[in-house]
Amino acid sequence: MLKKIFSSTIPALLLASAVVSAAPTESADCSSLESLKPLAEKKLKTEEGYQAALQLAACYAASGDTANLDRLSSRFLEFYAGNPKRSRMEVIAAERMLANDSSVTKAIDMLLNVLSYSQNNTIKEDASNLAVRIIAKDARLTIGQLTTIADKALVNRKVSNATWLRLGSELAKKQNYKAARYWYKKVVTANESAEWVEKANRSIDDLEGKASIPTVLILAPTSGDFAEFGKEAVNGVRLAFEKSDLKNKVNLRVADTRADAVEALRKTRQAVAQDSVVAIIGPLMSAPAATVAAWLSSMHTNIPMITPTATDAGISRMGSNIFQVNVSMDNLATGIANYAINCLGIREFAVLSPVGDFGSAMTQSFTRAVESRGGVIVATQEFEEGRPDYTTEFRKLRAVRFPQILRKRNIARGAKDLDAISAKDKKSYLQDSVFAIPGIFIPSSSPSDAGLIARQVAYHKLNGTLLGTSGWYGQDLIDEGKKLVEGSYFSVASAGVDSNKVYTDFANAYKSKFGEAPKADKVSGLSYSAANIVFSLLASGEKELVKKIYSQKNFVGVYGDIRFERGANANVQIMSVDSSAFVNKTKCAEK
Repeated sequence: MLKKIFSSTIPALLLASAVVSAAPTESADCSSLESLKPLAEKKLKTEEGYQAALQLAACYAASGDTANLDRLSSRFLEFYAGNPKRSRMEVIAAERMLANDSSVTKAIDMLLNVLSYSQNNTIKEDASNLAVRIIAKDARLTIGQLTTIADKALVNRKVSNATWLRLGSELAKKQNYKAARYWYKKVVTANESAEWVEKANRSIDDLEGKASIPTVLILAPTSGDFAEFGKEAVNGVRLAFEKSDLKNKVNLRVADTRADAVEALRKTRQAVAQDSVVAIIGPLMSAPAATVAAWLSSMHTNIPMITPTATDAGISRMGSNIFQVNVSMDNLATGIANYAINCLGIREFAVLSPVGDFGSAMTQSFTRAVESRGGVIVATQEFEEGRPDYTTEFRKLRAVRFPQILRKRNIARGAKDLDAISAKDKKSYLQDSVFAIPGIFIPSSSPSDAGLIARQVAYHKLNGTLLGTSGWYGQDLIDEGKKLVEGSYFSVASAGVDSNKVYTDFANAYKSKFGEAPKADKVSGLSYSAANIVFSLLASGEKELVKKIYSQKNFVGVYGDIRFERGANANVQIMSVDSSAFVNKTKCAEK
């Protein structure tokens, strides 16, 4: 099998013509392998060893000796890393990679790399011919892979045109006629080959009058530092698609955003121009989501964008077609503020805010929500999470609170000097008497940090109801805070999933399909929920998705119901600690 693969091109490229480096050499003589080996292994840095290695590689390829070819090419390419002299060996290595299903795209990448840097026309021609052959005929290449290759193939007109033709053909098979026409027209415009132009024109004529089936675009980072999140998101969408019974009725197109805002926008514009995109799921991160939302809401208001995981406030407010499934930080902060005022009757609050973007965003949103409801923030103090002692921060907080208490006492006494302090009051302050602050909001980002600082609130003699957000939700809160977190309240995007049948069904289906349970980061489940909104509407025959999402508002989600208000999921849950257990307190207790 392998010998057949290699013999189709390698002998033609190398043995029949010559082993080419900077200049042609004599044809490789495979009858003297033993004399080539010492030169290739011990004198690789010399011209003689360099030529011997190329000849030896050609012989290994011709005979199908893949083990020795892999060893030789690996050593050669490592030694000549960054050196143009490696180009011939890269062509040989690329041909070798075709034996491995997972390495087909790597082989093409290697050939495109040769085409971008090599100055040897013979080698470039060989690389181009091999790339064209793979792209035109290899059935293992998917539409997604071909689309990625099309971005990279611009280094060579022949390879670009071969990729466009193949894309047109594959997309036409999927009834994605708009995209097929797009790629065929690029071939015609490029006019690289009369034969290819004729074929493209013929294909365009065949597609006349055919309407494309709709495409749902998935924007996720499938490469780079956040590729694992991208994989989870795509898995969640694909699982929802599989259950929707929309196969052959809707196309899925995955675009790699690399978690970059510019790349996300470029891929979105490209997809909308090429495909009949009716909905977008993603992007995952807030910056790319905001960038795509800004463009889509001004250019294509009929296409809904549903980001499963972005949490920055305001993304959904960029347009009526933008939706956020994950509860934003703004809604989490607003939710606990609203609960504290309306359900607990608290009107005065102090804020202990962790240093950083998360703490700053939460504090701003909480403050805005409190003040808009007639409450007041009496003090704000920052702290650095992870430290064992916050004595300095609590002393500063007490120093701010004492004058406030003092002035209230003086007003109640009818004193003229509201800042006057009696000996008794001064002694009381110095003795660290307990100061009451009705609500103490601590937006910690982790349960252990929340438990640690909550424990120190009582130690530093401050008395009030402890309030937090999603960072509190975890067993470490109870383990670290113990009895001192009893009666605290915090907002979360979703309560526990143990008794949630929707989650259980999703988790079982996910594990059955992908061989592992959904991860705790919820990316797969949130993506599944976002996809279900789109697929359920498409399955029902809905054409105006944006209007329907806005009017229906409520949808079933993996982690609880999704309730859109101005495009953002406002279904905040309120949890409390009661007898060392988490209890859902979302509904106000009857008074």
